[in-house]
Amino acid sequence: MLGPDSLKSHEPMTIPQPLRKFAGLAFCVALSSGFSGCSSNIETPDGTAGTSSVAGSSASTGTSGSTSTTAGTNGGGAPSTGSNEVVGTFQVQIQVDEADSTKGMTKIVGQVGDGPVPANVVWTVVKEEGGCRLETPKSPFCEAGCGSDVCVADGKCQAYPTGHSVGAVTLKGVQLVGGGSAIALKEIAKAYQPPSGTMLAYPPFAQGDDISVHAEGGDYTAFDLATKGVDPLSLTSTDFELEEDKALTLTWDAPSDPKSAQVYVKVDISHHGGAKGKIECDVDDTGSLTISPAMMTELIGLGVAGYPSVVVMRQSIDSAKISPGVVRLEVSARTEQYLTVKGYTSCTVDEDCPTGKTCRTSDSTCQ
Repeated sequence: MLGPDSLKSHEPMTIPQPLRKFAGLAFCVALSSGFSGCSSNIETPDGTAGTSSVAGSSASTGTSGSTSTTAGTNGGGAPSTGSNEVVGTFQVQIQVDEADSTKGMTKIVGQVGDGPVPANVVWTVVKEEGGCRLETPKSPFCEAGCGSDVCVADGKCQAYPTGHSVGAVTLKGVQLVGGGSAIALKEIAKAYQPPSGTMLAYPPFAQGDDISVHAEGGDYTAFDLATKGVDPLSLTSTDFELEEDKALTLTWDAPSDPKSAQVYVKVDISHHGGAKGKIECDVDDTGSLTISPAMMTELIGLGVAGYPSVVVMRQSIDSAKISPGVVRLEVSARTEQYLTVKGYTSCTVDEDCPTGKTCRTSDSTCQ
């Protein structure tokens, strides 16, 4: 069984990761609005582009979400002795159409590398309460520079990982339009995605459905991952204005067992002006979360930029060890809500601002 640090919630699917030596991230997007046979480019930090296939799906509704956080196996052998850092992820993520809850999309992507993706920002927890953490960033300094690598600590550089093949990979538990629930993922330049033309039902699974990944093994040993399906997620709260000395309360539809799922929340109100701080929470799926007035006041005091937002994810995760580290299966439902901060107006052009003010492009706020 892997330790809790290896299962810590994060949001790799929605925050682009600099996989410089990986292939471009590719995913299948299933929509209930009837698109099929489409493709588009997915921009990656190294300038390469992956592909996405867009498919129609049936419209249906589900029930409450659930989660399982367990340890997978590496083909039945003894546990590997690699790092506890995440070096690979297979992600299945659903996102409801807020205008029509019977519609939505599903993203599927997988990659495994020979090391973790280096982070050029170090986050320090400065306050904790109620399952939430207020964090502040620091950008390490490497006097000699790092070239194509990343400065991950003062005076320390780290290379980007290189993508590797893990052989034939089968994803099971996702419902296909026309029947069936297994997909032989296609390997393209050491990344995995559904074959072009794959059409998924929406939602592609229900709460508690078995979702699994089997990798036959290639550059690394075979492994199996298995977790549970979750329901789509949308917020039922309506007050998204932030101000000092005011709590932020989020609500959503919860399962009957609040410990059957974990919910990850990220409040970021300074991203577009250069990160000044963020709040991250990992809590049971109770249907509500209140972030205290004190914590919100501290976050606002660190700095505000345009288009602040809160991301909420219901997650189901399984992990296994391979030789370079931890590989994960993440099944999640995601929603994002834009916020407002009292005294600030977000903008992209001057016309977005009140009379007499202009849009400051450095942080997307009216001044």
